[in-house]
Amino acid sequence: MMKMKIMTKAQRMADLEYMKKKVPALEKNPGEEDFAGSFSGEEKYRRLLENLSDMVFLLRIPEGDYEYISPSVVEVFGYSASDFYRNPFFMKDIIHPDYFDYCNEKWEELLEGIAGRSYEYKIIDPKGKERWIHQSNKGIFDPEDRLIALVGLCRDITGSRHTETTLKESERKYRRVFEVTGDAVFLVEKKTGSILDANAAATGLYGYTLVEMTKRRLIDLSTEPDRTVLMLRAGDTQIQQQDHKKKDGTIFPVEAKVSYFTQKHRKMAVVTVRDISERKRSEKAIRESEARYRSFFEENVAILLMINPDTGRIVDANPAACHFYGYSREILKLKMIDDINILSREQILRDMERARNRECQHFYFLNRLASGEVRDVEAYIGPTEMAGQHLLYFLVHDITDRKRMEEELVKAQKLESVGILAGGIAHDFNNILAAILGNVSLAKLYLSPDDPAYDKMTQAEKSCLQARELTGRLITFSKGGEPLRKKVAVAPFLKDAVSFFLSGSNVRCEFDFPDFLWPLEIDVGQMQQVVRHLIVNAQEAMPDGGTIRISAENVSLKADEVPSLKEGPYVRICIKDQGVGIPREYQTRVFDPYFTTKPMGGTKGAGLGLAICYSTIKKHEGFLSLVSQPGVETTINIYLPASSDDMKSVKP
Repeated sequence: MMKMKIMTKAQRMADLEYMKKKVPALEKNPGEEDFAGSFSGEEKYRRLLENLSDMVFLLRIPEGDYEYISPSVVEVFGYSASDFYRNPFFMKDIIHPDYFDYCNEKWEELLEGIAGRSYEYKIIDPKGKERWIHQSNKGIFDPEDRLIALVGLCRDITGSRHTETTLKESERKYRRVFEVTGDAVFLVEKKTGSILDANAAATGLYGYTLVEMTKRRLIDLSTEPDRTVLMLRAGDTQIQQQDHKKKDGTIFPVEAKVSYFTQKHRKMAVVTVRDISERKRSEKAIRESEARYRSFFEENVAILLMINPDTGRIVDANPAACHFYGYSREILKLKMIDDINILSREQILRDMERARNRECQHFYFLNRLASGEVRDVEAYIGPTEMAGQHLLYFLVHDITDRKRMEEELVKAQKLESVGILAGGIAHDFNNILAAILGNVSLAKLYLSPDDPAYDKMTQAEKSCLQARELTGRLITFSKGGEPLRKKVAVAPFLKDAVSFFLSGSNVRCEFDFPDFLWPLEIDVGQMQQVVRHLIVNAQEAMPDGGTIRISAENVSLKADEVPSLKEGPYVRICIKDQGVGIPREYQTRVFDPYFTTKPMGGTKGAGLGLAICYSTIKKHEGFLSLVSQPGVETTINIYLPASSDDMKSVKP
């Protein structure tokens, strides 16, 4: 075995001086130099070594014996100095298995006379925990230049290694996120705007290589450099939309987000750029679509409503709907669909569900206007989407006039058919009555007035005359009773006719006529019969008496303003009573021949009065309508065309 050379005091002091230079300088407090000066020689350096936080050792080679171990060994390794003194190769027992071979190689190098300057390894401390050790070495050689001892300094770097590992892991995560994110990301120096790094998405988007990209500034990528500079200088997180340009000159819209951090006293910016070309195109398409929808919705003359099918609330209404229903848009949007539809809420919701499922899209409703008037409508209903909300559109058409015209057409056709039948029967029946009446009159000539059969013949004659009157009414009802027109003044005609028929009655009549009324061309006899029927109906509706109000006015009708009437000048006659009215279920049938709610028998059960009135007015190219409020009143409106001769010089 090679013997260790005995060191002189001068040699030892020289080695300690070297170790002093290797160890980081201690922080000095005021008066520390004076305190150190009170020690001399070995005492001064012993105090220095004992107060170091790093462990200092002197190891003999090749024996592996420690000649000196500083007290800080406990802080660094967790073991006492005696553990090392007692076992020359104690280090082999505490080396982490992962570093056993590595440390063994270092020992073999020491035996070969090679003293490694520094290295790091792991140990297992007394509590079984891992510790990282950084070791710095200085070899001591004999006169033959052989390594005989090792002076070393050991430091516990577990904390710094953990910090370093955490930082490296954080950097790996950052790099992974940096590279895999779909948006372009730049690392930019805030002061100069220079691009320090860029991910693959950025190079792919702009068409530059990473080397080319790092030779540029962020403003080189923007068509708005001033805004880019201001964005970088702002100092707080911002999101801006700008136009950027690619390497090939293509300009495209982006959304840029900037955030900031400081790295080693250097202010940095992370700029995330997203290509929003597709979003811009989508937004433009949406705006154009919304503009088309809004134009279609707002300017459409058809009535349009948007309804929430889950709640039944009116979400929107176009101007045509507001005009039709008589509400402002704000008021309509506060209403539910059952506020304007007279069906039950349950029925409306069922119909909307059918429309939403496309089971049915065509419906007929009765809608109530702001004025209280009820109108017939047809609605085309279907699902739509607006601002991400699933709605139902209601395309509404007012068909009240169309229904009335259809009803008038059906009524006219029905009356025409019945009139043809009635006319044929009336002519045949009239011939039979003429024969009967003639024979009855001849029979009376052969009978004495005192003869009991004479009275019977007289009664038969009266019955024949009544039957002939009925046939006359039937002929009037039929086509055979075409009017023989005569020009008359409206006011005098109505006053005379009404006064005659109300003579001796408990019902009085009030007239309201303007100073001038256009004359009419009418069949006076037929029109007197119309007035008689209407006055009789009014009297029977007021058994306890009352007032009939008759008014007239000149009106100029537009096409389709009144069903079945042509455009032109008319005189409207209104006859209103204060009677019991007509039940709603009967109002559509009052003009049917022989329909009556009166007791059958006598004159009250005839059922031809209103049918004859309707037919007569129709033959005069006019129109007759009835409006009745049960328990309140009944109003008859008659439109008759004004005399064409007088209209040549009169502008209505």
